Amino acid sequence: MSTVIRAMSALFLALALAACIEPTRPEFQLETPFYLVEGRIIADEATSEIRIRRSNFREAALEFEGVAGAEVISSNDEGAAVSWQIIDADRGVYRPGQDLNARVGQTWTFAITLPDGTSIISDPETIQPMVPISAMDIVFEQNSTFDEGRGRFIPQFQIFIDYDDPAGAANYYERTYRFWESTAICASCMRGRYRNGECVPQDPSERPIRRFDYQCDTQECYEINAGTRVEFTSDELSDGSQVRGLQVGAVDFDETGGLLIEAIQYSLTAEAFAYGSVISDLVNGNSGLNPTIPAALNGNVRNVDPDGELVLGYLSAVSAGRIREYIEQTLEIGSPLPFDPNIRLEPVPPPGVPPRAPCNIPGVRTSERPEGWPN
Repeated sequence: MSTVIRAMSALFLALALAACIEPTRPEFQLETPFYLVEGRIIADEATSEIRIRRSNFREAALEFEGVAGAEVISSNDEGAAVSWQIIDADRGVYRPGQDLNARVGQTWTFAITLPDGTSIISDPETIQPMVPISAMDIVFEQNSTFDEGRGRFIPQFQIFIDYDDPAGAANYYERTYRFWESTAICASCMRGRYRNGECVPQDPSERPIRRFDYQCDTQECYEINAGTRVEFTSDELSDGSQVRGLQVGAVDFDETGGLLIEAIQYSLTAEAFAYGSVISDLVNGNSGLNPTIPAALNGNVRNVDPDGELVLGYLSAVSAGRIREYIEQTLEIGSPLPFDPNIRLEPVPPPGVPPRAPCNIPGVRTSERPEGWPN
């Protein structure tokens, strides 16, 4: 079995496990490492991001470690070149400088040099026209879906969108969502205390501690939550249609307070759509238990040295239609999932005060009030 097939099969195994599939135990060796490079340039936005990670097999479990110290350059067909900087070493997340000015119609490529000398390039991606979301509707349903693990129905805020598909052109979409909730607690330690940026287990000789909560180090803090649903579709059967009431996701009602939801519709190239559809089918189990690994999983990135370490993934260039709506989660709406509203601060003898935990963590929390959140 080739190195490519072994790595792709191992990647499929990880995706299958994440989707609660029970695949047949693989007969190949899992020790062959590879790089996974994913992300996108987004037109007219400051949210472009890519991730560079390396596989690490531990007891047949596929994990990924972020790769820091890479030189990342994106270039377009107009001669512009932009350098990207690491912002999260643990996850291998890179973002571009403020000089990135991506626009619809531009074609972009990446050239990446890793600390070990591996040179990675991507195939060109041309940014497709943006298809705006014209409206969003948030509908609460008390018994939205049944969770077998918890043995109960889950109350949810369901998200629906409207848009008009352009007629006479092939359009490919990726749809997802994200949401923000305000928080005053940026760390909670079970049976321990927060010290030097991490939870430190309590001394066994101490009286047992259940949990201590630690306030954020900023006046305002907002949790950033990625949606749990991603869909890839084309307009093959809906060219030129007025699409109304299309569900793109749902947010569990698990606490009270403010909730800001953003629906996102990316416009993709046909190649990015093919790759994303394959990943989506594998993660969601739509291809059966042990399907043949499709060639599209190779993506559009590769090692310049064909005999070097394998590189998988996809770096796309897209446009994005977005829409946001803010609601208040209250007990008048319905009954939320059980949650603990109590804050348990660590008792510290005066004049001392318990430490505070950082709010600003890229992609996780921010102290900047998101656009659409009321004053």
